[in-house]
Amino acid sequence: MFLGLIILAPIMGELWRLPLFGFDLLPSDILIPVFIVVWGLSKIKTDPKIHVGKIGKMISMFIFITILSYLLNTLRFDVKEMIIAGVYLGRFLMYVVLALITHDLLKRDKTSKTQNIILGSMVASMLLIAIFGFIQLTIFPSFLFLGMHLQGWDPHIGRLLSTWFDPNFVGGFLAYMIGLFVAITIYFRHTRQHKLMMLVGTATLIAIAALWMTYSRSAYLALIATLGILALLKSRKMLIVVILIGVLGFSLSPRIQERTTDAWDSGKAILGFDSEKPLDPTAKLRIKSWNNAVEIIKDYPMIGAGYGRYRNEIVNRGLGMSRDHASGGSDSSLLTIWAMTGVFGLLTYLGIYFMAIIENIRLILKKRTLQSYINTGIIAGLMGLLVHSTFVNSLPFPLIMVYLWVGVGMLDKK
Repeated sequence: MFLGLIILAPIMGELWRLPLFGFDLLPSDILIPVFIVVWGLSKIKTDPKIHVGKIGKMISMFIFITILSYLLNTLRFDVKEMIIAGVYLGRFLMYVVLALITHDLLKRDKTSKTQNIILGSMVASMLLIAIFGFIQLTIFPSFLFLGMHLQGWDPHIGRLLSTWFDPNFVGGFLAYMIGLFVAITIYFRHTRQHKLMMLVGTATLIAIAALWMTYSRSAYLALIATLGILALLKSRKMLIVVILIGVLGFSLSPRIQERTTDAWDSGKAILGFDSEKPLDPTAKLRIKSWNNAVEIIKDYPMIGAGYGRYRNEIVNRGLGMSRDHASGGSDSSLLTIWAMTGVFGLLTYLGIYFMAIIENIRLILKKRTLQSYINTGIIAGLMGLLVHSTFVNSLPFPLIMVYLWVGVGMLDKK
């Protein structure tokens, strides 16, 4: 199925981009529009009725407000600038629409074929991105020596980057996927499907090892949040596992100890408590990024600056350079969304998460079916990703959005 190919596309990461009219297109940027057209033609031919669940209605509201914010901003900004921003808006929304199409495909499929394709593609993506990360770490342990910093990339040294070239994004993705497949592993254990349990469990352990090697503090927090929520909802015994993973990870790696200590000291300094050490360089950059977003929000609090215009605002204010990857958004996804779509865009975006929880809480707590465990894993992963996005602009990141919005679409299935 075409959707399975789209889910596998982010495995390529940053290895391949197609330059077109000044834009660098990822494989998923090319596949998704074709998929939408093919789905639309099939829809007209076989089932013209639009199927939108309750989560889908909230997504539709978010799409409407995002487009409205963009249109209102066309009245006050340069036409050429708004055309470029419109391309980024269209790109963002086509990823969001994946949730609506996924819901429709699952609703029309009377078997489990579509869901099996989605899950199979997801576990393959998780495993291959982890494996490619180990290969990268062995052959190219430093981006500094490769000169990647000259192209705007951070000079990461001794960290697992995989094909995405960024340990934080890879770590956030893995934390999200680990939540889903730990939940499925627990289900297979309860139902005594030992072969499937070993297969999925092994892939998940490899992903956990890869996440560990990213040395990303935001990814560690995302994993702890994901597994903690999963433990509370489905397996209280997992709380012990979560604690053991944290203790072992901290005790076995001096580098993790150093980064955790730096994060603790920086956190105390940010909150106003006494700290013997100043903010570490990463914390300083994040706070600067947050302040930049707040500055934009203060100027456009209600309707935002328009999706796709964040980089323009940063450059025009002299806060960064256009070629820097960090100029595309704040190191907090929610601040980025607020700055671009306004407070109404932020509230409807958060409403998607709220609706996803409300719509699935009864299924999660009362049922012990495979669907219940799948939805629990996705919910836990989404919450972990939300924690992750406080420190990294992960929610609007295209490679992550493929899995995020397909997952949200799966939650709308009844």
